[in-house]
Amino acid sequence: MKRHKDNTPHNDGNQASEAGPRAEARATRKRLRRTLGYLRPYWWLEGEILVCMAVGVVLSLIMPMAMKTVIDVVIIEQRYSLLHIIIAAIIAAHLIRAAFAVINSYLFNFVGQRIIFDIRLQLFQHLESLHMGFYHKTKTGEMISRVNNDVESLQSIVTSTVVDFITDTLTIIAILALLLYLDWRLTLVSLSVVPFFIISIAYFSNRIRIKSRRVREQVADILHFFQETLSGMKLVQSFVREKYEAQRLVKKGREMINLRIDIGILGSLAVAFAGFFAALGPTLVLWYGGYRTIEAGLSIGSLVAFYAYIGDLFRPVLRLAQLNVTLQTAMASMDRIFDFLEIEPLIADAPDARALENVTGHLAFRNVSFFYKPGEPILQDVSFEVDHGRMVAIVGPSGVGKTTIINLICRFYDPIEGCIELDGIDLRQIKRTHLRRQIGIVSQDTVLFNSSIRENLMYGDRRASEEKIIAAAQKANIHDFISSLPEGYDTIVGDRGVRLSGGEQQRLAIARAILKEPRILILDEATSSLDSHSEAAIQHALEPFMQNRTTVVIAHRLSTIVNADTILVLDGGRIVERGSHSDLLAKGGVFRRLWDEQVKKGIVA
Repeated sequence: MKRHKDNTPHNDGNQASEAGPRAEARATRKRLRRTLGYLRPYWWLEGEILVCMAVGVVLSLIMPMAMKTVIDVVIIEQRYSLLHIIIAAIIAAHLIRAAFAVINSYLFNFVGQRIIFDIRLQLFQHLESLHMGFYHKTKTGEMISRVNNDVESLQSIVTSTVVDFITDTLTIIAILALLLYLDWRLTLVSLSVVPFFIISIAYFSNRIRIKSRRVREQVADILHFFQETLSGMKLVQSFVREKYEAQRLVKKGREMINLRIDIGILGSLAVAFAGFFAALGPTLVLWYGGYRTIEAGLSIGSLVAFYAYIGDLFRPVLRLAQLNVTLQTAMASMDRIFDFLEIEPLIADAPDARALENVTGHLAFRNVSFFYKPGEPILQDVSFEVDHGRMVAIVGPSGVGKTTIINLICRFYDPIEGCIELDGIDLRQIKRTHLRRQIGIVSQDTVLFNSSIRENLMYGDRRASEEKIIAAAQKANIHDFISSLPEGYDTIVGDRGVRLSGGEQQRLAIARAILKEPRILILDEATSSLDSHSEAAIQHALEPFMQNRTTVVIAHRLSTIVNADTILVLDGGRIVERGSHSDLLAKGGVFRRLWDEQVKKGIVA
């Protein structure tokens, strides 16, 4: 299958309506094959499931033939002993069928749950491999909807839907064979309604699938609305916008309600038409079968059995029609899941990518240019080097590309032109996991998980000892605060660290980076939420840690970088000045202007 090369999920919600019936049928079969392909790891259970199904189908067809025998043989010949045998056989058949049904249900639920987990895991791991541009363009609610709701909707396909489809198909085949055995002419007459049955199903299927996809998109949009609004509830309440947000939800929900109603109506019409033709078949049996019994010598027992079988035939056929409605709804989820899975990661390891041994941390930018959107350059011909154990600071007005440099070092993006080297090797030739293990980053936007302080710190090193954790916290000037908490390092920080202040969150992030012991330390406005006293204490504590590491600092507060070995001043995507703090002040250029502005505002003394 061709893979998407853009950064956003492919959306072909109206494609089905534009494609021809044959193309749509091929696409449907392809999607089903891909979905059912998840059954392969459990092939050893499929044989057992098919055996259970086959036994159940055979046993379910005993009753009409038993009725025929009772009418044509037992009653006419008055063979009471045969009647007892037939009744005993029917009871035994029902008991055995019930036992096999329980076994079959257990096996299919077991397989179904495993498959759903496999799909969700594959989707999650694929999302983990995608570049940052995808996350900047895709709503969080959209991703959650596909990982949760869309995957969950596939459960019916790989469990009850597959069971019903195979069982009903086997039942139809078996009944057709028995009908032809009883009377082939009557069989042909009773099946004359099947073409109309199939046409009615096909008519509604495509319309249901298109609307179902739109419902999934609306659900994703509403999930994103909840995530965005609830996480920003402080802003909502402070601006008294509760009513406005509720009205937004009403507007979003109204369209989804209408779509669901349309799907319900289409589904009801599909089942109603199918039900009409399903009822017409037995009616034709009564008409032509009665004639055959009177004129052509068809036995009463055969007619009764035939009528029972034709009812049994159209019941699974009707269920297949209802199954089609379910399947078309699930198709929308299949499309959305596979759309994500077909997005090709833009940042991937080269075939000959390698892991570095004995990393020193020498970092070099060589004529690097980059843009997020063509025609809007962020960095242009940027070159600089940072030796092992040295610190480089990057300053400049907002939007000049400071954070982009960090993103490139971490290889969240690749340069459009030029290259970035670590110890003389292009980052694109280094395995991403190995590269990122060498980097510890503390950003202004601190990310903490809703778990304990210890768990958040150990994200930097899952095998860290208690002594090592405490040492890192002490260097980040947060150990005393943690110790003062009733639960200490086992304190839950809340969603995104909401139970901690901004300064406490940043100090935890610094401790987490220290615990990782990276060769390259990146501080992206890492102390912006701290007061001057805490900032000075952390800088003092970090000095020994930074001595043996390459350090890249982005700072708005220029007083934090006076001791940097080199300061790079960005403007217009280019390095316009470089040098030490005293050198740049003496030049009287962009850096001097930024410094003077902060002096006037009291940001620096």
